[in-house]
Amino acid sequence: MSVKRFLLFFGAVCLTARTALAAATVVSPDSTKSLNVTVYNNGLGLIKDTRSISFKQGENALSFQGVSAQIQPETALFDAAGVKVLEQNFYFDLLSRDSLLRKFLGKNIQVIETHYISGKKTIENAKVLSVDAGLVLQIGDRIETEYTGRLIFPDVPADLYDQPTLTFNVMADQDGTQEVELSYLTNGLTWRADYVAELNDTEDKINLNGWVTLTNTSGIAYKNANIQFVAGSVNRIRPVQPRPMMMKAARSMAMMDNAAVAEGMTEEQLMDYHLYSLGRMTDIASNQTKQLALLSASGAKVQKEYKFVNIVPTYRSRGNFGEFPTRNAEVVLKLDNDKASNLGLSLPGGIIRVYKADAKHNTFFVGEDRIPHTPENGKIKLNLGSAFDVTVQGKETAYTAFSDKAYEAGYSLTFKNATDKPVKVTYQQDFPNQWSITDSPIPYRTSSSRQAEWTVEIPAKGQNTLNYMVRVKSP
Repeated sequence: MSVKRFLLFFGAVCLTARTALAAATVVSPDSTKSLNVTVYNNGLGLIKDTRSISFKQGENALSFQGVSAQIQPETALFDAAGVKVLEQNFYFDLLSRDSLLRKFLGKNIQVIETHYISGKKTIENAKVLSVDAGLVLQIGDRIETEYTGRLIFPDVPADLYDQPTLTFNVMADQDGTQEVELSYLTNGLTWRADYVAELNDTEDKINLNGWVTLTNTSGIAYKNANIQFVAGSVNRIRPVQPRPMMMKAARSMAMMDNAAVAEGMTEEQLMDYHLYSLGRMTDIASNQTKQLALLSASGAKVQKEYKFVNIVPTYRSRGNFGEFPTRNAEVVLKLDNDKASNLGLSLPGGIIRVYKADAKHNTFFVGEDRIPHTPENGKIKLNLGSAFDVTVQGKETAYTAFSDKAYEAGYSLTFKNATDKPVKVTYQQDFPNQWSITDSPIPYRTSSSRQAEWTVEIPAKGQNTLNYMVRVKSP
Protein backbone atom coordinates (compact mmCIF):
# COMPACT_ATOMS: atom_id res chain seq x y z
CA MET A 1 0.00 0.00 0.00
CA SER A 2 1.41 3.43 -0.97
CA VAL A 3 1.93 6.13 1.65
CA LYS A 4 -0.80 8.21 0.06
CA ARG A 5 -3.32 5.34 0.11
CA PHE A 6 -2.39 4.54 3.73
CA LEU A 7 -2.94 8.14 4.81
CA LEU A 8 -6.28 8.23 3.02
CA PHE A 9 -7.26 4.94 4.67
CA PHE A 10 -6.14 6.10 8.12
CA GLY A 11 -7.98 9.38 7.72
CA ALA A 12 -11.14 7.55 6.71
CA VAL A 13 -10.89 5.30 9.79
CA CYS A 14 -10.44 8.31 12.09
CA LEU A 15 -13.34 10.11 10.43
CA THR A 16 -15.54 7.02 10.76
CA ALA A 17 -14.65 6.66 14.45
CA ARG A 18 -15.32 10.35 15.09
CA THR A 19 -18.61 10.21 13.20
CA ALA A 20 -19.66 7.13 15.15
CA LEU A 21 -18.83 8.93 18.40
CA ALA A 22 -20.76 11.99 17.36
CA ALA A 23 -23.71 9.86 16.24
CA ALA A 24 -23.91 7.92 19.51
CA THR A 25 -27.37 7.47 20.99
CA VAL A 26 -27.66 9.71 24.03
CA VAL A 27 -29.16 7.79 26.96
CA SER A 28 -30.30 10.58 29.28
CA PRO A 29 -31.53 10.22 32.87
CA ASP A 30 -35.03 10.99 31.54
CA SER A 31 -35.18 7.42 30.25
CA THR A 32 -34.66 5.97 33.74
CA LYS A 33 -37.25 3.38 34.71
CA SER A 34 -35.88 2.56 38.16
CA LEU A 35 -32.92 3.67 40.25
CA ASN A 36 -31.49 1.78 43.23
CA VAL A 37 -28.79 3.26 45.49
CA THR A 38 -27.11 1.04 48.09
CA VAL A 39 -24.76 2.88 50.48
CA TYR A 40 -22.06 1.22 52.57
CA ASN A 41 -20.37 2.44 55.78
CA ASN A 42 -17.00 3.06 54.11
CA GLY A 43 -17.97 5.72 51.56
CA LEU A 44 -18.89 3.27 48.83
CA GLY A 45 -22.14 3.27 46.86
CA LEU A 46 -23.64 0.68 44.51
CA ILE A 47 -25.82 2.19 41.78
CA LYS A 48 -28.31 0.14 39.74
CA ASP A 49 -29.77 2.31 36.99
CA THR A 50 -32.41 0.79 34.69
CA ARG A 51 -33.18 2.72 31.50
CA SER A 52 -35.14 2.12 28.32
CA ILE A 53 -32.99 2.09 25.15
CA SER A 54 -33.86 1.61 21.49
CA PHE A 55 -31.37 -0.64 19.66
CA LYS A 56 -30.81 -1.32 15.99
CA GLN A 57 -29.48 -4.69 14.89
CA GLY A 58 -25.70 -4.66 14.74
CA GLU A 59 -23.29 -2.23 16.33
CA ASN A 60 -24.63 0.61 18.48
CA ALA A 61 -22.83 3.52 20.16
CA LEU A 62 -24.40 4.67 23.44
CA SER A 63 -23.61 7.71 25.60
CA PHE A 64 -24.85 7.04 29.14
CA GLN A 65 -25.33 10.43 30.79
CA GLY A 66 -26.05 11.15 34.44
CA VAL A 67 -23.55 8.72 35.95
CA SER A 68 -21.64 9.52 39.13
CA ALA A 69 -18.64 11.81 38.75
CA GLN A 70 -16.79 9.47 41.15
CA ILE A 71 -17.72 6.24 39.39
CA GLN A 72 -15.22 3.40 39.43
CA PRO A 73 -15.53 2.66 35.71
CA GLU A 74 -13.83 -0.73 35.98
CA THR A 75 -16.81 -1.93 38.06
CA ALA A 76 -19.48 -1.02 35.48
CA LEU A 77 -21.78 -3.86 34.42
CA PHE A 78 -24.06 -3.40 31.39
CA ASP A 79 -26.86 -5.98 31.38
CA ALA A 80 -29.29 -6.35 28.47
CA ALA A 81 -30.69 -9.46 26.78
CA GLY A 82 -29.19 -10.11 23.36
CA VAL A 83 -26.69 -7.25 23.66
CA LYS A 84 -22.93 -7.76 23.90
CA VAL A 85 -20.55 -5.01 25.07
CA LEU A 86 -17.56 -4.49 22.77
CA GLU A 87 -16.00 -1.44 24.43
CA GLN A 88 -16.69 1.09 27.15
CA ASN A 89 -15.13 4.47 27.99
CA PHE A 90 -15.59 6.93 30.81
CA TYR A 91 -15.25 10.65 29.98
CA PHE A 92 -14.46 12.76 33.03
CA ASP A 93 -12.61 15.63 31.28
CA LEU A 94 -15.67 17.88 31.25
CA LEU A 95 -16.45 20.90 29.12
CA SER A 96 -14.64 24.00 30.40
CA ARG A 97 -12.38 26.78 29.14
CA ASP A 98 -9.26 24.80 30.05
CA SER A 99 -10.46 21.52 28.54
CA LEU A 100 -11.43 23.30 25.29
CA LEU A 101 -7.98 24.90 25.11
CA ARG A 102 -6.31 21.52 25.62
CA LYS A 103 -8.39 20.02 22.81
CA PHE A 104 -7.38 22.90 20.50
CA LEU A 105 -3.67 22.78 21.32
CA GLY A 106 -1.81 23.42 18.04
CA LYS A 107 -5.04 24.46 16.31
CA ASN A 108 -6.61 27.77 15.33
CA ILE A 109 -9.31 29.63 17.23
CA GLN A 110 -10.48 33.24 17.15
CA VAL A 111 -9.98 35.98 19.71
CA ILE A 112 -12.00 39.15 20.27
CA GLU A 113 -10.52 42.23 21.88
CA THR A 114 -12.59 45.31 22.81
CA HIS A 115 -10.93 48.72 22.79
CA TYR A 116 -11.18 50.19 26.27
CA ILE A 117 -12.10 53.69 24.98
CA SER A 118 -13.98 53.30 21.70
CA GLY A 119 -15.55 49.93 22.49
CA LYS A 120 -14.63 48.73 18.99
CA LYS A 121 -14.26 44.95 18.75
CA THR A 122 -11.37 43.39 16.84
CA ILE A 123 -11.57 39.73 15.75
CA GLU A 124 -8.33 37.91 14.92
CA ASN A 125 -7.23 34.35 14.22
CA ALA A 126 -5.02 32.77 16.86
CA LYS A 127 -3.11 29.54 17.24
CA VAL A 128 -2.97 27.82 20.65
CA LEU A 129 0.71 27.13 21.39
CA SER A 130 0.65 26.11 25.06
CA VAL A 131 -1.90 25.57 27.83
CA ASP A 132 -0.55 23.70 30.86
CA ALA A 133 2.08 26.25 31.93
CA GLY A 134 -0.17 29.19 31.09
CA LEU A 135 -1.98 30.20 27.91
CA VAL A 136 0.32 31.06 25.00
CA LEU A 137 -1.25 32.28 21.74
CA GLN A 138 0.23 33.17 18.36
CA ILE A 139 -1.80 36.05 16.94
CA GLY A 140 -0.50 37.17 13.57
CA ASP A 141 3.22 37.81 13.95
CA ARG A 142 3.17 38.23 17.74
CA ILE A 143 3.10 35.91 20.75
CA GLU A 144 0.59 36.67 23.56
CA THR A 145 1.09 35.13 27.02
CA GLU A 146 -1.46 36.98 29.17
CA TYR A 147 -4.32 37.48 26.77
CA THR A 148 -7.37 39.07 28.41
CA GLY A 149 -9.79 39.08 25.49
CA ARG A 150 -12.57 36.63 24.65
CA LEU A 151 -11.83 33.29 23.00
CA ILE A 152 -14.02 31.83 20.25
CA PHE A 153 -13.89 28.11 19.45
CA PRO A 154 -15.24 26.78 16.14
CA ASP A 155 -16.98 23.78 17.76
CA VAL A 156 -17.07 21.44 20.74
CA PRO A 157 -15.07 18.23 20.19
CA ALA A 158 -17.23 15.14 20.11
CA ASP A 159 -15.30 13.53 22.99
CA LEU A 160 -15.81 16.49 25.34
CA TYR A 161 -18.95 16.29 27.47
CA ASP A 162 -20.79 18.72 29.69
CA GLN A 163 -21.29 16.03 32.36
CA PRO A 164 -19.60 12.73 33.31
CA THR A 165 -20.52 10.25 30.58
CA LEU A 166 -20.03 6.51 30.18
CA THR A 167 -20.01 5.39 26.55
CA PHE A 168 -20.52 1.88 25.21
CA ASN A 169 -20.03 0.23 21.84
CA VAL A 170 -22.39 -2.74 21.85
CA MET A 171 -23.62 -5.39 19.42
CA ALA A 172 -27.38 -6.03 19.41
CA ASP A 173 -28.93 -9.24 18.05
CA GLN A 174 -32.02 -7.45 16.73
CA ASP A 175 -33.90 -4.17 16.46
CA GLY A 176 -36.11 -3.14 19.35
CA THR A 177 -36.49 -1.24 22.60
CA GLN A 178 -35.67 -2.89 25.87
CA GLU A 179 -34.70 -2.07 29.43
CA VAL A 180 -31.01 -2.07 30.28
CA GLU A 181 -29.53 -2.22 33.80
CA LEU A 182 -26.27 -0.39 34.40
CA SER A 183 -24.61 -1.22 37.71
CA TYR A 184 -21.44 0.35 39.10
CA LEU A 185 -19.61 1.26 42.29
CA THR A 186 -18.93 4.87 43.18
CA ASN A 187 -17.18 6.90 45.84
CA GLY A 188 -18.79 9.95 47.41
CA LEU A 189 -21.77 8.30 49.14
CA THR A 190 -21.55 7.87 52.90
CA TRP A 191 -23.95 7.11 55.70
CA ARG A 192 -23.83 6.82 59.44
CA ALA A 193 -26.29 6.13 62.21
CA ASP A 194 -27.13 8.92 64.67
CA TYR A 195 -29.22 8.33 67.77
CA VAL A 196 -31.13 10.65 70.09
CA ALA A 197 -31.92 9.32 73.58
CA GLU A 198 -34.17 11.04 76.12
CA LEU A 199 -33.53 9.99 79.73
CA ASN A 200 -36.50 9.88 82.12
CA ASP A 201 -36.71 11.59 85.53
CA THR A 202 -35.61 8.50 87.47
CA GLU A 203 -32.76 7.87 85.02
CA ASP A 204 -33.60 4.19 84.51
CA LYS A 205 -35.28 4.36 81.07
CA ILE A 206 -34.71 6.11 77.75
CA ASN A 207 -36.72 6.83 74.63
CA LEU A 208 -34.48 6.18 71.64
CA ASN A 209 -34.73 7.46 68.06
CA GLY A 210 -32.30 6.33 65.39
CA TRP A 211 -31.55 8.23 62.18
CA VAL A 212 -29.64 7.48 59.02
CA THR A 213 -27.47 10.47 58.08
CA LEU A 214 -26.72 10.21 54.34
CA THR A 215 -24.22 12.50 52.57
CA ASN A 216 -23.85 12.70 48.80
CA THR A 217 -20.68 14.23 47.31
CA SER A 218 -20.56 11.92 44.29
CA GLY A 219 -21.16 14.77 41.84
CA ILE A 220 -24.74 14.04 40.71
CA ALA A 221 -28.25 13.87 42.14
CA TYR A 222 -30.27 10.66 42.42
CA LYS A 223 -33.94 11.31 41.75
CA ASN A 224 -36.82 9.08 42.77
CA ALA A 225 -34.39 6.44 44.02
CA ASN A 226 -34.89 3.34 46.13
CA ILE A 227 -32.36 3.68 48.98
CA GLN A 228 -30.72 0.88 50.97
CA PHE A 229 -27.99 0.91 53.62
CA VAL A 230 -25.53 -1.84 54.49
CA ALA A 231 -24.23 -1.95 58.07
CA GLY A 232 -20.90 -3.74 58.43
CA SER A 233 -17.36 -3.46 57.11
CA VAL A 234 -17.05 -4.71 53.53
CA ASN A 235 -13.45 -5.53 52.61
CA ARG A 236 -11.94 -3.52 49.76
CA ILE A 237 -8.68 -4.42 48.05
CA ARG A 238 -7.39 -0.89 47.75
CA PRO A 239 -8.70 2.60 48.50
CA VAL A 240 -9.71 4.42 45.33
CA GLN A 241 -8.57 8.03 45.39
CA PRO A 242 -10.96 10.54 43.79
CA ARG A 243 -9.51 12.28 40.76
CA PRO A 244 -8.48 15.92 41.37
CA MET A 245 -11.31 17.16 39.14
CA MET A 246 -13.83 15.16 41.10
CA MET A 247 -12.53 16.36 44.44
CA LYS A 248 -12.90 19.94 43.26
CA ALA A 249 -16.47 19.29 42.12
CA ALA A 250 -17.36 17.74 45.46
CA ARG A 251 -16.22 20.77 47.46
CA SER A 252 -17.57 23.39 44.71
CA MET A 253 -40.14 12.24 69.69
CA ALA A 254 -43.39 10.31 68.47
CA MET A 255 -42.60 6.84 69.90
CA MET A 256 -43.82 3.28 69.40
CA ASP A 257 -44.71 1.02 72.33
CA ASN A 258 -41.75 -1.28 71.72
CA ALA A 259 -38.46 -1.13 69.85
CA ALA A 260 -39.01 -1.26 66.11
CA VAL A 261 -37.53 -0.23 62.81
CA ALA A 262 -39.07 3.12 61.84
CA GLU A 263 -42.17 3.15 59.67
CA GLY A 264 -41.18 2.55 56.06
CA MET A 265 -37.73 1.16 56.97
CA THR A 266 -37.20 -2.60 56.86
CA GLU A 267 -34.22 -4.59 58.12
CA GLU A 268 -32.85 -7.96 57.05
CA GLN A 269 -29.63 -9.94 57.27
CA LEU A 270 -27.50 -9.96 54.12
CA MET A 271 -24.71 -12.53 54.35
CA ASP A 272 -22.80 -11.31 57.44
CA TYR A 273 -24.10 -7.75 57.21
CA HIS A 274 -27.39 -6.02 57.95
CA LEU A 275 -29.39 -4.37 55.18
CA TYR A 276 -31.81 -1.49 55.85
CA SER A 277 -34.27 -0.54 53.10
CA LEU A 278 -36.18 2.72 53.13
CA GLY A 279 -39.30 1.25 51.53
CA ARG A 280 -40.24 4.40 49.61
CA MET A 281 -38.68 6.50 46.89
CA THR A 282 -36.78 9.67 47.71
CA ASP A 283 -34.46 12.20 46.06
CA ILE A 284 -30.81 12.67 47.01
CA ALA A 285 -29.55 16.04 45.85
CA SER A 286 -25.92 16.62 44.93
CA ASN A 287 -23.82 17.90 47.86
CA GLN A 288 -26.64 17.21 50.30
CA THR A 289 -26.88 15.68 53.76
CA LYS A 290 -30.23 13.96 54.34
CA GLN A 291 -31.62 12.34 57.48
CA LEU A 292 -34.04 9.43 57.37
CA ALA A 293 -35.82 7.77 60.31
CA LEU A 294 -34.18 4.42 61.08
CA LEU A 295 -35.73 3.03 64.27
CA SER A 296 -37.41 3.98 67.54
CA ALA A 297 -37.90 2.53 71.00
CA SER A 298 -39.68 3.78 74.10
CA GLY A 299 -39.02 2.86 77.71
CA ALA A 300 -35.73 1.06 77.03
CA LYS A 301 -34.21 0.05 80.37
CA VAL A 302 -30.84 1.52 81.34
CA GLN A 303 -28.56 1.40 84.37
CA LYS A 304 -26.68 4.46 85.50
CA GLU A 305 -23.23 3.77 86.90
CA TYR A 306 -20.55 5.92 88.52
CA LYS A 307 -17.17 4.54 87.55
CA PHE A 308 -13.50 5.02 88.42
CA VAL A 309 -10.68 3.30 86.51
CA ASN A 310 -7.04 3.05 87.62
CA ILE A 311 -6.97 5.54 90.46
CA VAL A 312 -3.56 4.08 91.30
CA PRO A 313 -1.00 4.33 88.43
CA THR A 314 -0.79 0.94 86.73
CA TYR A 315 3.00 0.63 86.80
CA ARG A 316 4.97 1.68 89.85
CA SER A 317 8.35 3.38 89.99
CA ARG A 318 10.51 3.33 93.12
CA GLY A 319 9.51 5.65 95.93
CA ASN A 320 6.28 6.58 97.67
CA PHE A 321 3.38 7.80 95.54
CA GLY A 322 1.96 9.93 98.35
CA GLU A 323 -1.49 11.37 97.62
CA PHE A 324 -3.31 11.07 94.30
CA PRO A 325 -5.14 14.02 92.69
CA THR A 326 -8.89 14.28 93.30
CA ARG A 327 -10.86 12.72 90.49
CA ASN A 328 -14.51 12.90 89.41
CA ALA A 329 -16.43 9.76 88.58
CA GLU A 330 -17.26 8.83 85.01
CA VAL A 331 -21.03 8.74 84.35
CA VAL A 332 -21.90 5.59 82.43
CA LEU A 333 -25.24 4.38 81.06
CA LYS A 334 -25.46 0.61 80.50
CA LEU A 335 -28.05 -0.93 78.16
CA ASP A 336 -28.82 -4.53 77.33
CA ASN A 337 -29.90 -4.65 73.69
CA ASP A 338 -32.57 -7.29 74.20
CA LYS A 339 -36.34 -7.51 74.09
CA ALA A 340 -36.55 -7.77 77.89
CA SER A 341 -35.15 -4.23 78.01
CA ASN A 342 -37.55 -3.03 75.28
CA LEU A 343 -34.77 -2.99 72.67
CA GLY A 344 -33.55 -6.09 70.82
CA LEU A 345 -32.62 -4.40 67.52
CA SER A 346 -29.58 -4.56 65.26
CA LEU A 347 -28.03 -1.15 65.95
CA PRO A 348 -25.58 0.17 63.33
CA GLY A 349 -22.52 1.89 64.77
CA GLY A 350 -22.92 5.60 65.41
CA ILE A 351 -23.16 8.33 68.04
CA ILE A 352 -25.85 8.29 70.74
CA ARG A 353 -26.62 11.76 72.10
CA VAL A 354 -28.43 11.79 75.44
CA TYR A 355 -30.85 14.49 76.67
CA LYS A 356 -32.70 15.00 79.96
CA ALA A 357 -35.39 17.45 81.06
CA ASP A 358 -35.08 19.57 84.20
CA ALA A 359 -37.84 20.27 86.74
CA LYS A 360 -39.34 22.87 84.39
CA HIS A 361 -39.39 20.37 81.49
CA ASN A 362 -36.61 22.15 79.62
CA THR A 363 -34.47 19.62 77.79
CA PHE A 364 -30.67 19.70 78.08
CA PHE A 365 -27.86 17.79 76.40
CA VAL A 366 -26.08 15.61 79.00
CA GLY A 367 -23.47 13.74 76.95
CA GLU A 368 -22.75 11.51 74.00
CA ASP A 369 -20.73 8.45 73.08
CA ARG A 370 -20.04 6.33 70.02
CA ILE A 371 -21.20 2.72 69.83
CA PRO A 372 -19.92 0.00 67.49
CA HIS A 373 -22.24 -2.16 65.40
CA THR A 374 -24.28 -3.85 68.12
CA PRO A 375 -26.31 -7.00 67.35
CA GLU A 376 -29.42 -8.10 69.20
CA ASN A 377 -28.60 -9.22 72.77
CA GLY A 378 -25.39 -7.20 72.74
CA LYS A 379 -24.40 -4.80 75.50
CA ILE A 380 -23.91 -1.03 75.25
CA LYS A 381 -21.97 1.29 77.53
CA LEU A 382 -22.22 5.06 77.09
CA ASN A 383 -19.65 7.28 78.78
CA LEU A 384 -21.48 10.59 79.17
CA GLY A 385 -18.83 12.61 81.02
CA SER A 386 -17.68 13.35 84.58
CA ALA A 387 -19.95 13.58 87.63
CA PHE A 388 -19.74 16.90 89.46
CA ASP A 389 -20.71 15.56 92.93
CA VAL A 390 -19.11 12.09 93.05
CA THR A 391 -15.35 12.18 93.64
CA VAL A 392 -12.45 10.18 95.05
CA GLN A 393 -9.29 11.12 96.96
CA GLY A 394 -6.56 8.57 97.51
CA LYS A 395 -3.10 7.96 98.88
CA GLU A 396 -0.53 5.23 99.29
CA THR A 397 -0.38 4.08 102.92
CA ALA A 398 2.30 1.39 102.85
CA TYR A 399 5.07 0.05 100.65
CA THR A 400 7.44 -2.86 101.17
CA ALA A 401 9.95 -4.02 98.56
CA PHE A 402 10.85 -7.71 98.79
CA SER A 403 13.19 -7.61 95.80
CA ASP A 404 13.67 -5.77 92.54
CA LYS A 405 10.75 -7.78 91.17
CA ALA A 406 8.33 -7.99 94.08
CA TYR A 407 6.64 -5.54 96.43
CA GLU A 408 3.53 -5.04 98.56
CA ALA A 409 1.68 -1.74 98.72
CA GLY A 410 -1.33 -0.40 100.60
CA TYR A 411 -3.82 2.22 99.43
CA SER A 412 -6.64 4.23 100.99
CA LEU A 413 -9.31 5.64 98.68
CA THR A 414 -12.06 7.91 100.03
CA PHE A 415 -15.16 8.14 97.83
CA LYS A 416 -17.42 11.17 98.42
CA ASN A 417 -21.02 11.80 97.42
CA ALA A 418 -22.37 15.37 97.57
CA THR A 419 -25.83 14.50 96.23
CA ASP A 420 -28.93 13.99 98.36
CA LYS A 421 -29.27 10.35 97.28
CA PRO A 422 -27.07 7.33 98.08
CA VAL A 423 -25.02 6.07 95.12
CA LYS A 424 -22.87 3.08 94.20
CA VAL A 425 -19.55 3.47 92.42
CA THR A 426 -17.59 0.88 90.50
CA TYR A 427 -13.81 0.99 90.90
CA GLN A 428 -11.66 -0.99 88.45
CA GLN A 429 -7.91 -1.24 89.00
CA ASP A 430 -5.35 -2.85 86.68
CA PHE A 431 -2.22 -4.48 88.10
CA PRO A 432 0.98 -5.49 86.30
CA ASN A 433 2.24 -9.06 86.00
CA GLN A 434 1.33 -11.43 88.87
CA TRP A 435 -0.77 -9.89 91.63
CA SER A 436 -2.97 -10.77 94.60
CA ILE A 437 -5.07 -8.75 97.03
CA THR A 438 -3.81 -9.59 100.51
CA ASP A 439 -6.29 -7.45 102.46
CA SER A 440 -9.58 -5.73 101.53
CA PRO A 441 -12.50 -5.25 103.95
CA ILE A 442 -14.78 -4.45 101.00
CA PRO A 443 -15.20 -7.52 98.76
CA TYR A 444 -13.77 -7.43 95.24
CA ARG A 445 -14.10 -9.57 92.15
CA THR A 446 -11.63 -10.39 89.40
CA SER A 447 -12.97 -8.92 86.16
CA SER A 448 -9.92 -10.05 84.12
CA SER A 449 -6.51 -11.64 84.70
CA ARG A 450 -5.04 -8.20 85.43
CA GLN A 451 -7.98 -6.34 86.92
CA ALA A 452 -9.81 -6.22 90.23
CA GLU A 453 -13.21 -4.54 90.63
CA TRP A 454 -14.92 -3.16 93.72
CA THR A 455 -18.47 -1.85 94.24
CA VAL A 456 -18.51 0.86 96.89
CA GLU A 457 -21.72 2.23 98.42
CA ILE A 458 -21.70 5.90 99.42
CA PRO A 459 -24.48 7.43 101.55
CA ALA A 460 -26.20 10.68 100.61
CA LYS A 461 -24.07 13.69 101.52
CA GLY A 462 -21.48 11.24 102.83
CA GLN A 463 -18.37 9.24 102.10
CA ASN A 464 -16.91 5.74 102.28
CA THR A 465 -13.28 4.62 102.37
CA LEU A 466 -11.76 1.59 100.65
CA ASN A 467 -8.48 0.30 102.10
CA TYR A 468 -6.63 -2.56 100.45
CA MET A 469 -3.22 -4.19 100.20
CA VAL A 470 -1.85 -5.71 96.98
CA ARG A 471 1.23 -7.86 96.39
CA VAL A 472 2.84 -7.62 92.91
CA LYS A 473 5.54 -9.86 91.46
CA SER A 474 7.30 -9.54 88.10
CA PRO A 475 8.32 -12.70 86.23
